[in-house]
Amino acid sequence: MNFQQLNYILAVEKFQNFHRAAIACDVAQSTLSREIQRLEQEYEIIIFDRTRHPVVPTLKGLDLLDKARDILSQQKEFVRIAEKRDNEVEGSMNLAITEILAPYLTPLFIYFLSQKYPDLEVNILELSDRRIEDLLKEEEIDAAIMIAPSLTHEYFEHRLYQEEVLLYTTHPLPTTSDGKIEVSAIDFKDILIHEDLKDILQRQMGYLFQQIEPVRGKKVKYLKGNLETIRNIINYNGGAMLLPKIATSFFPSPQRQQIYPFSGLHPELDVSLISARGFEKNRIIKRLIEEILRVVPQSSVA
Repeated sequence: MNFQQLNYILAVEKFQNFHRAAIACDVAQSTLSREIQRLEQEYEIIIFDRTRHPVVPTLKGLDLLDKARDILSQQKEFVRIAEKRDNEVEGSMNLAITEILAPYLTPLFIYFLSQKYPDLEVNILELSDRRIEDLLKEEEIDAAIMIAPSLTHEYFEHRLYQEEVLLYTTHPLPTTSDGKIEVSAIDFKDILIHEDLKDILQRQMGYLFQQIEPVRGKKVKYLKGNLETIRNIINYNGGAMLLPKIATSFFPSPQRQQIYPFSGLHPELDVSLISARGFEKNRIIKRLIEEILRVVPQSSVA
């Protein structure tokens, strides 16, 4: 057994096809197939059911693929320790950020992170939560900022803070003495909501947020993209939306008068930093957490 063989079997698992796996590994298909067969023969095992299309692992193959990921992760850690220069934060990281928070949270920390650590390269991706989960599994990203993640694989989760959810509307609404809005004053059919945010709030307070229907009876749903597009739709056409409190940092003063916290309700988003099991640069993760917590309200820190 060697590391290259383990890379080959993980590539076949990912692409479910020997030809595409060979292209990804930059080797001839015959080389990749021969090395996998050598591995199987060495231990008298079958890792893949080649009679199935697409190719799928056997039950034993599933266990071996999990172990291969662990071994290659440890190999990366060994190399990192061997090459590491003490006390330096350097290298690169692919960081995904949920579309719900990306337009507001990213500008607050990314500049200071790059200024403090000029040798650190951070590649930002704004993605839906479902796409983030896929890329974590495929090891295409190193870490992610997500809301209430429901991951089925082994990842490290660092709870960051809780983000209050507010109502933004172009129609003035009656408020309580402390400037909040009663649920009875809200026309839920007037709300245009990002589907990811709707799913999260329904899990929290299903009895309330299940009332949200497509805006004004039209079959309009916002499935992907960031909340700024929805806000522009509301500003242009009228209506209401839900957004995280951190978004208000970027609102001009007149629009801040159109934001209402809820009375008697506490819809909140649990924000976490997820790092992939194979991401070996723990020092980078620690610095990233520090920079995020520096810019969010301390009263909201989880």
